[in-house]
Amino acid sequence: MKKRILIVEDEASIIDLLTLVLTREGYEVFSCQTGRDAIATIKKVHPHLVILDVMLPGLDGASIVKIMSEDETLSSIPVIITSALVESEKLFSTHPQVKAFCSKPFVLTDFVAKAKQALGD
Repeated sequence: MKKRILIVEDEASIIDLLTLVLTREGYEVFSCQTGRDAIATIKKVHPHLVILDVMLPGLDGASIVKIMSEDETLSSIPVIITSALVESEKLFSTHPQVKAFCSKPFVLTDFVAKAKQALGD
């Protein structure tokens, strides 16, 4: 069975790029574009990894991680944070489920390596 990855990102071009790269690596990829949809989609898809942008319409990435960490059905799902604002990495340092931070623009080989590491692959 393929591992599932959920991309929560408001830019369609980034979703398309990451979906292409992760699908080629053999993962099943899902996506949503707003913070409001993120929690419902996580509960529906039960991903093995969440790729989460910081700046999102509705709820921001920090709020989503907080909600996930307080829900025992979601707290064990690893998260990779993505952002163009490198300073935002500090917001997530206290959350053990955040396994990596990827600054935009991505170096795809580094991004894939971090995703595989977070998934234990």
